[in-house]
Amino acid sequence: MRRLISGLLLAAFLAAPAALAHHAGESYAARDVVVSHAWTHENAPSAHANAVFLTIVNDGDQPDRLTGVTGDFFSHAEIQAPVLDDAGVLRTQTIASLEIAPGQSLTLQPGGVQIQLIGLQSSHFPGDHFDLTLQFEKAGALTVEVEVEPLRRDDAEEPDSNV
Repeated sequence: MRRLISGLLLAAFLAAPAALAHHAGESYAARDVVVSHAWTHENAPSAHANAVFLTIVNDGDQPDRLTGVTGDFFSHAEIQAPVLDDAGVLRTQTIASLEIAPGQSLTLQPGGVQIQLIGLQSSHFPGDHFDLTLQFEKAGALTVEVEVEPLRRDDAEEPDSNV
């Protein structure tokens, strides 16, 4: 039952509409995959990690997977998703890849599935932009520009010391 609830919660997070994204942003395409609305919050100079949010659409007739993320100012990236543990507690878990079904639109957002940049080596402030390269199993590498937005109280993430 807990796995069913966990799956339903994950599905709800993934199915969130692109309208929840903060800015119109640019759209980037590789084969059948389109990525848009890429954004992050500003980060403090002492921050070790920061999350990136975006929308991925699979316009093809075959599933594809986001398998990795690279950039030049962090040591590595993780795809993280909320899951219920055996005790029924909602926690964040690193997942190896994120499948995007044919015709599906996934919006990564605060409190849901997100890309976590770990080992930050620089700070980013509102109005800054940086590039990330997303690696898809079928579509290949896709470089997107991420917009840095100010941290707002209404979309601050819940802290989770068990990441």
